[in-house]
Amino acid sequence: MVATDGPSGRVSCASYAPGESYLVVTLGRFSRKHHVVPAAAVTTVGDGDVRVALSRAQIGQLPDLPRPEAALGAAEAQDMVAAFENATLKWPQQM
Repeated sequence: MVATDGPSGRVSCASYAPGESYLVVTLGRFSRKHHVVPAAAVTTVGDGDVRVALSRAQIGQLPDLPRPEAALGAAEAQDMVAAFENATLKWPQQM
């Protein structure tokens, strides 16, 4: 995954469920953290890269998913939506 300010981790898994699509990005080499990134943050996909309209710091502030192999529950989904909405308020406006 490539953030607006450079490489930010790797996509571990994704959900394509209508209305709740998201990616799980794994950050760190030794103390791995898995963060939920809403699919709406994706700007482009190609050449082995998934580019998002978030900085590395914003990705690090998104909800942590301790067990990425487990399905995202309602509480985690609500946390993800709230964090994503907060992050979008800080995005630069794109024309």
